Amino acid sequence: MRAFRTFLGLAACVTVLVPPSAMARQLAIATVTPQGVSCIFTPACAVTATDTTGYFDLFGNNGRSKILVRTYPGLPGTRAAGLTGYSIFIDMKGSTALGMPNCVQKLTIDTGPLTPLNYLGPPADMFVVGSSGGAGLASAVQTGDKVTFTFTKPVCPAPSSLTESLYFGFAAKNGPVAGTAEITGSLHGSTTAKIRVPQH
Repeated sequence: MRAFRTFLGLAACVTVLVPPSAMARQLAIATVTPQGVSCIFTPACAVTATDTTGYFDLFGNNGRSKILVRTYPGLPGTRAAGLTGYSIFIDMKGSTALGMPNCVQKLTIDTGPLTPLNYLGPPADMFVVGSSGGAGLASAVQTGDKVTFTFTKPVCPAPSSLTESLYFGFAAKNGPVAGTAEITGSLHGSTTAKIRVPQH
């Protein structure tokens, strides 16, 4: 019993240290125009992009929604030289609500480290393409290698008028590899989609 009490006493003094890489960090977001993004990555302000689409279904909806990931290289002579640009877009036009709509509230992606750039003014970790339509970003928080994007308004299936997000994205040191995104619904849990993410 004496040894047991000593063990408990030691255990009570243990401090769990959280590595800095696992701490949550609010990312800086720059609002830009489509041309503004292109001019960061190419001298001619016109990117040559590779598009891939991942599909997902949220419980309670009918049809398939999709995530578009667009990648493009940062060319010599630009602020993003040697980097890879990633633009992301959520489209729920192909999905309909069977009852109460289950909308996309958050999106979590294993991005690894992002490279801040001067998109518009001070350096920012990522960008969102401003527009009168589509859901923008309320926040982007990085915890370890994962970034959670929270939309200003939920992206919903039809017949909602807000069935798309705005384009948003970031720059990373490496090119894309196969990965997954976690989509958090506004009503019923979450699901995943296969997408491309930065290698890290």
